[in-house]
Amino acid sequence: MRLRRATWWCRVTGTAALVTGTVTALNLLFPAQDGPLLGDSSVLYAVLTALLSVLWWAGALLAPPLTAPPLTAPSPPHGTGFVPVPARLPGRRMTRATLMPSLFMAVLPLVVVRTAGAHAGPLKPVMPLLIAVAALISLFLLRGWLSGLVGGSAHSGPAELRRDAAAGEVAARRVRVGPAVWVGEGDGRWSASRRLMVVAQDRQIALRTAQEESAYFPWLDLESAAVLEGREGWLCWAAAGGSWGDPVEQMGAALVTDDGYVVWGSTDRHVAEAAYAPEHSHPTAPRSVRRAPRASLYRPDVHGYALAMAGATLLALVLAERGLGPDALSWCLALVGGFTGVRGVYGYTQRLADRPGPGWAPPESGGRRGRRGPNLHGQNT
Repeated sequence: MRLRRATWWCRVTGTAALVTGTVTALNLLFPAQDGPLLGDSSVLYAVLTALLSVLWWAGALLAPPLTAPPLTAPSPPHGTGFVPVPARLPGRRMTRATLMPSLFMAVLPLVVVRTAGAHAGPLKPVMPLLIAVAALISLFLLRGWLSGLVGGSAHSGPAELRRDAAAGEVAARRVRVGPAVWVGEGDGRWSASRRLMVVAQDRQIALRTAQEESAYFPWLDLESAAVLEGREGWLCWAAAGGSWGDPVEQMGAALVTDDGYVVWGSTDRHVAEAAYAPEHSHPTAPRSVRRAPRASLYRPDVHGYALAMAGATLLALVLAERGLGPDALSWCLALVGGFTGVRGVYGYTQRLADRPGPGWAPPESGGRRGRRGPNLHGQNT
């Protein structure tokens, strides 16, 4: 499976499908028991979600391969051996679109109870209690969704590093970009299972997605970092002091290649602290840089499962809302929709973390590559 480039078509259709799917779930909070089928907004939004999903899937299959960008490193300033650390760093790349499935999860308990309640029958006397319990669960889940929407902490590495780079000095080490390694220790988290290995003069350093990210709403930089293998550049941290007195295990870092590509991530705390030695303090200078090319997140083994579970969930809930059979059938369909919704979201995130995607090498092959250190004397290689 080849690494493919993210396209505007997939971003638009994929985001729209997530939004309309969530709107479908929100419409089910107010079930329409009567009226024509095509006059039901939940049915219309569900059909629109299916159409957008097919368009996104087709675009993902036809997306062009993501290849290494041309190597066009600028000449270092006269009298120095290296291209300088840039004074202005681009912001980190992340996605908020993946918050939509989590919002769907947050309202799902209430949707299931409200959908079943439209055909409560003998359960009608206890429906207010069931709705109250479902509402409490949804509020608890919504709190987690809002924390993912905000994301990060007040002392996240990127803000500190961008500020110090603009002020004129950062802690940095010369490195050579190694392989992107899938370590298989995700524990259901996207970020924990992936490392971009970079090689300094005396050690290998693992650059990973920052720890303060939400477990399911990742930064996207590392997904395309594999195409930068073999390049040299700077691995930068915020200057010593400041918020780094906090007891954190991971410290924010930015990999800046000599030809001007930036990848955000984090490293172990002891690696960053070792870079606070005076010889690793470097001035910054005006220089044009940009974020690494954006990779498509499409994975047939992951998204095929997710689309099937999402389709089953929406179909079951819409049929339960319409009440096309006895009340007991509507209750069963609502429960099936709740089960497939929960199973789909957790199965999707688990598959992302537990299976290497395109561009990610298993540790046994990744560990044998990229061990040659960077050129520390500013000579072209």
